Amino acid sequence: MSDSALAVPSAFRCSVCDGTEVARATERGDGARVLFCAGCGMGVVEHRPATTAQFYTDDYYHRAEDSAHGYDDYEFTAEHGLLWTKLLIEALAPAGGAVLDIGCATGFLLRRLEGGWRRCGIEANPTAAAIAAASGVEIIGADLLVPGFATAHEAAFDIVTSIATFEHVLDIKEAVAASLSVLAAAGVLILEVPLISETRDNSNWYNGSYEHIFYPTVRGMQSLFAGFPDLNFQGFETAIAGFSSTYIGVATRDPARFAVVQRLLAAMTADEPEALSDQEVRLNLAYTVVHEFRPTPARVLRLPLLLERYFTPNLGKRLTQLWHEDAVRASAADWNAGQARHWRGAYEALQADPLTLPARAVRRLRRAFVKAGQ
Repeated sequence: MSDSALAVPSAFRCSVCDGTEVARATERGDGARVLFCAGCGMGVVEHRPATTAQFYTDDYYHRAEDSAHGYDDYEFTAEHGLLWTKLLIEALAPAGGAVLDIGCATGFLLRRLEGGWRRCGIEANPTAAAIAAASGVEIIGADLLVPGFATAHEAAFDIVTSIATFEHVLDIKEAVAASLSVLAAAGVLILEVPLISETRDNSNWYNGSYEHIFYPTVRGMQSLFAGFPDLNFQGFETAIAGFSSTYIGVATRDPARFAVVQRLLAAMTADEPEALSDQEVRLNLAYTVVHEFRPTPARVLRLPLLLERYFTPNLGKRLTQLWHEDAVRASAADWNAGQARHWRGAYEALQADPLTLPARAVRRLRRAFVKAGQ
């Protein structure tokens, strides 16, 4: 993956801001280029496909080893990736209501909601849609951008979720507009998209998931939602340990509802959970520990509050993997620290009497000392 010289087609037009100038172009692992709009910062593949149907075959949610599209194991990923979404939905609407999950897959998120819900989904893959329907999900379409969809379901939903789906659509602004159209007056849109970060490694997004069409940036997402002036919107980068960043956003037209959203997002992202209610602590742990993996001593001590209600084997597997990686890094750090102490002693002895070793050995020892972290 590398930035390439700009030889931009004259037909380039940004879906978000209608701009025609490209700031930079980055090459993906498959050789396709991602163009970033100079006006708003949104990224998009240079050659958008006419349709996305070819990506969502029956192995999309359990992809073949040689595939660069889809999930290794969707159920495992969903278990830790969607828990924060479930808890945020239930905190926003404890009595339930009507919810639409865009790209609902097998209905994983919808099935796990507690309370009285009308559970609706949009899903492009027929096999996954059939599994969702068999579990009680009402599949109301295969594509958000089908003509007439937004009109047919106008103001029908209290909650709309789009978790890792807006990057897949042919027109991201039209997809957001359709999602907002189907929200009730005080409805809430919850979204997460992969993020091309300004400060973190983006290789996961450039070297896989080649079905992605849009490559959001923080500026691109801010520009996108600024195009809906009646909307209250809050979004932020999520730095996932061992992985590239994502961007979470929540939007509503209702100012009072937005105040509730802001309070819940503040609790969800809080550095420490001591001052939070039990419900807020669970939300915080689902986001900071399970999704981002930013454990602190205070969070670890409160983790039973989350696990006693929501533990599953896949969630346990996720936490085991994360703590194993953390332990490996800690062991490596301890080893490096031990090496540094060893070489410091040798270096101090050398400084006291440099004539005890040949010049070549002195240089070698000094290099080793520097390499050990001094």
